[in-house]
Amino acid sequence: MIRTRSAAMLGVVALALAGCSVFGEKTVPRSELEDGVRRLLEEQVGQPIDSVSCDDDLAGEVDASVRCTLTAEDGSTIGLTVTATDVDGNDVRYEVQVDETASPPAT
Repeated sequence: MIRTRSAAMLGVVALALAGCSVFGEKTVPRSELEDGVRRLLEEQVGQPIDSVSCDDDLAGEVDASVRCTLTAEDGSTIGLTVTATDVDGNDVRYEVQVDETASPPAT
């Protein structure tokens, strides 16, 4: 289980994360992006993440970005910015930057 403190620590380690996806239209569909980001962050913290929800698909253009929200098991949330860093054909690489402050769980 990820706690707010662990989620906040992601901001330091997540800057170097990168993933890649191959899709025909040079976009990473929202559902694939959410799954990829969740898996990358789980690997970094070594704990399961309840969910990641993104606003849209990630365009396959360098510097294209989309906002996402990580929700921890305790209900706390933290914002994420996913930015395409490299596009090689249909291969889109991206990095995840975690906001500095998490929102506490709803009471």
